[in-house]
Amino acid sequence: MAFRSHPSHLPLEADSSSRFLPSIVALMVALLTFSMVGLAVLHDSVGQWSSQIEGSLSIQVPPTELANRSPEEREQALQKTVDTIIDELAPMPGIARIEELSPETMAALLEPWLGPDEVVSELPIPRIIEITPETGFNYDALETKLGLIAPEAVLDDHRIWIERIADVAFSVELALSLLIAVLFGATMLSIIFATKSGFSIHHRIIELLHLIGAQDDYIARQFGRHSQRLAFFGALLGLLIALPISVMIGWLGMRAGWPVPSLVFSPLFIALLVAIPFVVAFVAYLTATRTVLRVLRQML
Repeated sequence: MAFRSHPSHLPLEADSSSRFLPSIVALMVALLTFSMVGLAVLHDSVGQWSSQIEGSLSIQVPPTELANRSPEEREQALQKTVDTIIDELAPMPGIARIEELSPETMAALLEPWLGPDEVVSELPIPRIIEITPETGFNYDALETKLGLIAPEAVLDDHRIWIERIADVAFSVELALSLLIAVLFGATMLSIIFATKSGFSIHHRIIELLHLIGAQDDYIARQFGRHSQRLAFFGALLGLLIALPISVMIGWLGMRAGWPVPSLVFSPLFIALLVAIPFVVAFVAYLTATRTVLRVLRQML
C-alpha cells in the first residue's frame, strides 16, 4: 500500500506530532473543501443567472399622463401603445420573440405585495413587454426606434446589473481563492513545524545514525513517510467531514428552491475533491523531506 508504515530506526510514532498533526490537517482540509465547494457553487450560479438575464430584455410602458383617466380608458390607451410597440419592433432583425406580459400574470406577481386582483386593477400599473434577442440583435437600434414609437416607454438594460454581479462575484471568488491558498499554506507550515519538532526530539538518535553511516536521504525519507501517512489520514478525515455537511447544505438549498449547480456534480470537480488527500500527502512528503535535508545540512 502507498501509505503503509515502513521499517524505521526513528521512533516517530511516539512524537506529539503524531497526535496533533492529523487533527490540524483534517481541520484545514475541511475548510479547504468548504471553500472549493462554495467557489464552484458561486461560479456556476452566477453563470446561470447571467445567462438567463442576458437572454431577455423588457420594455416598461408606464401610464404616463393617464393616471387621471378611468381604469377602462387607461387600459385601452396602454393596450394601444403596447400593440403599436410590438407591431413595429417585431420585424426588426435580432428579435426572436416579443410579447406582452399579460395583466393576469402581472396581477399574480404583484398580489403578494399589493393585495388581490381587484386592488391591482385600480392602480396605474405599467405594462411589460418581454423581448428575447438572438444573433444580429442591435440594442442601440432598438432603443432609437422605441424612442420614436413611444417616448414614454423605458427599455430595461440588464447589462449594468450583469456587470455589477460579475464584479461582486469576481471579488468573492478571488477572496475564496486566496483563502484556499492560505489554508493550503497553513497546512504545509504545520507539517514543517511538526517535522522540526520531531527532528529536535530525535536529535541524538539522528547523530548516532550518522555515526554508523546513515545518509541524509535515508533520514529525510523517514520523516517524509511519517508526515505523508499522517497528512493523508488527516486529509481523508477532513474530506469525510466536509462532504456530508456540504451535501446536507445543498439538499436544504434545493428544498428552498435554489438552482442546482451543475459544476459541483461534474466528474472533473468530483475527481478534484477525491484527489485532495493524495495531493496533501504528496506535498507533505516533499515538504518534510526537504525540511529535514535543509536542517541536516545546517547542523552537520
